Parts: sequence; structure tokens; C-alpha cells
Amino acid sequence: MIIPIIIAGITLGSLLVSQTHKLSKKKLLGVSLLSGALNAANAFLVYQLMPRPTFTSGATQFRAAATAGSENTFYVSSFIAGFLIALAIVGIALIYARYRGAKPQEEEEESQLEEPKLEET
Repeated sequence: MIIPIIIAGITLGSLLVSQTHKLSKKKLLGVSLLSGALNAANAFLVYQLMPRPTFTSGATQFRAAATAGSENTFYVSSFIAGFLIALAIVGIALIYARYRGAKPQEEEEESQLEEPKLEET
């Protein structure tokens, strides 16, 4: 589950370096899809590299029935989790940046609208 956080961190880092500090919805969706795909690939590798548990001869039929669809469920749930984690992190950061970025601009505009009072001598 570290891959979506790394992808979100790289995305946010590139946003902070950029001049516009904006990310389109297509890029946000692309980053989330990439994160989900890499998380699913990681799940595939973990599932393939980890030794499967061995059971006694009476329990092998139960194991075969219980794990028949568990690989696909594991891959899909890993993809969804990676997608949602990256979407949530980057989405919340963008909303926060827009909210916090809008306040100083409004205050700056208000201060510019006020005309300085001239002193009469």
C-alpha cells in the first residue's frame, strides 16, 4: 500500500514546483489509475512470490474452493484501494490549496480596493 502514497507524493511535489499549482481532472484521474495499476501489479507479485499455505489432505478440497476467486478479488481490491488512496490524497490537497490560496487573494483584492485617504493640510 506504499505505492499509492509514493505516486501521490510525486504528483504533489511536481505541483508545488510548477508555476500554476493546478492539476486537470484528466491528470488526476490518470495519476489515480496509474497508482491503482501499480498497486495491483504489486499485489500480483506479492501473491506469486509468497508461498501458499499447505493443508492436510482432507482440507485441500476446501482450500481449492475457498481460493478459486480470491486471486482476482485480491487484485481488484488492490487496484481499487490504490486508485482511491491516490485520488483522496491528491484531491484533498488540491481542494485545500484552492481554499487556502483563495483567501489571501481575496484579502489582497479588498486591500487594493480601499483607496488611501489623503491628508488635508
